[in-house]
Amino acid sequence: MIHEFYEDTEIFVTGGSGAVGKALIEKLLRSCDVRKVYILLRTKKNLSVEQRLEKLKQAKIFKVLHATKPHMFERLIPIPGDAALPNLGISPEHIALMANVSVVFHCAATVRFDEPLPVALKLNVGATYEALLFAEQLKNLKMFMHVSTFYSNPYLKRVEPKLYDSPLDWRMCLKLLQDDSKRETLDYLTKKLTVGFPNTYTFTKNLAESVVNDFRERLPVAIYRPSIVLHALSDPIPGYPPTLMGAMGLFVLVGAGILKTVFLSFSTRFDITPQDIGIKTMLYYAARAGNEYAQKKAIAEAPVYMSSSSKLSSHTFFQMCQVMEGGLWYKAAFEKNFMLPTCHYTDSRFVYKFLVFTKQILPALLADGLIMLTGRKPVLMGIVRKAYISLEVMKPFLFNTYDSPGLTHIEEMTEATKGTEFDLFPDITLAKTDEGLIDICTTMIFSIREYLLNENPNTVPIAQKRLRIKRWVYNILRAIIVYYILRWLYGFLLNYIEGPTAQ
Repeated sequence: MIHEFYEDTEIFVTGGSGAVGKALIEKLLRSCDVRKVYILLRTKKNLSVEQRLEKLKQAKIFKVLHATKPHMFERLIPIPGDAALPNLGISPEHIALMANVSVVFHCAATVRFDEPLPVALKLNVGATYEALLFAEQLKNLKMFMHVSTFYSNPYLKRVEPKLYDSPLDWRMCLKLLQDDSKRETLDYLTKKLTVGFPNTYTFTKNLAESVVNDFRERLPVAIYRPSIVLHALSDPIPGYPPTLMGAMGLFVLVGAGILKTVFLSFSTRFDITPQDIGIKTMLYYAARAGNEYAQKKAIAEAPVYMSSSSKLSSHTFFQMCQVMEGGLWYKAAFEKNFMLPTCHYTDSRFVYKFLVFTKQILPALLADGLIMLTGRKPVLMGIVRKAYISLEVMKPFLFNTYDSPGLTHIEEMTEATKGTEFDLFPDITLAKTDEGLIDICTTMIFSIREYLLNENPNTVPIAQKRLRIKRWVYNILRAIIVYYILRWLYGFLLNYIEGPTAQ
């Protein structure tokens, strides 16, 4: 079904330079015989759209495509524009160029949890509205797939693949955004407007779903809700990490010996969507929804599809961290380490704050002080601060477990994709066992090292040797400090005991 749906089609992708967008484009070019893939790009850092496209093609996720089907890059066409602008900033000439587009994947969004509300509204709600208006100009449209998030309804303990009422009217929010005099009001009212939502990201993604649903009678639309997107299990590269943001960034900081403590609930299940599973399921859902729309004229509600590991794995985030603490950080030692890669996990706010101060802030201040003495700019306190803020905004997901039916239509999808390049097995079963979790974590950490930190796999033995030396130095310093503390304590107690006798 997937091959037939995408064969000889022209596809438009927004957010194509992001982690999900790049993975989607890679799979479309490598596994689907598409005619063209248009990607929305804006000029950035003095780079033209064409220069950004060339840089994008060099991303490591395209490694397999370069080796097997390099000619497919000729079908990737840049479209100058900006998701934050009316009509996506696309010129009439480029709109005419895309007249034969039949599938749209709207991946553009800001994924910063602490984004100011006006910015989040503009990029997550306004851009979705503009993308839908653009899609209305496509005469051959078969499917508009909107990429949302599993956490768009975080006030619910169980999430079903259906739409829920939004707390506010998205039209009203966009009107406030358009009125410059009321933008300050939006900032001021953020906490009141987002009641029930832990951050502006989930709030605006919820509103965006309502925008999509309101177009259901005008366009063939669907909504895809992935949970936390982590590394690919096997396709195109085993362990390929999507981005340094979110959980991946925290793992990097632990491995680098900077993040020394995490505040979390030990029982919170970590709901993940491996990157390759997410892309395969999204392509299947878009094809499924497109075929359904072709068979009927009216639809009561925009179809919603979810990617969730809730029925496939019961492992908690803490268990995942324990695997890494069980020697994995040393097995995949990073070249760049500040301190030893160990982390303390606690559900006590007091213990967490104490450890942040003693194991992160104090060492960072000391190191930055030494760096400043050499005439260089201090950096570690900035990293520690960002890590602390990231954990604070992630706290709702580290303390709450959300239930769901799991992968939507998993049995049907498994049967339909069996033996194809979109087959979910055996990857999808890996996380069910403890051994599978260990394999997943091991592959992920080695891939983070190679693809995010750009460290050569051949340097692992050298990095391990350096870590062993650091551990010896650390143990010696700790022994010296303990010795002097005990010596001082002994002298203090001796003086205290002998004091009255001397008088």
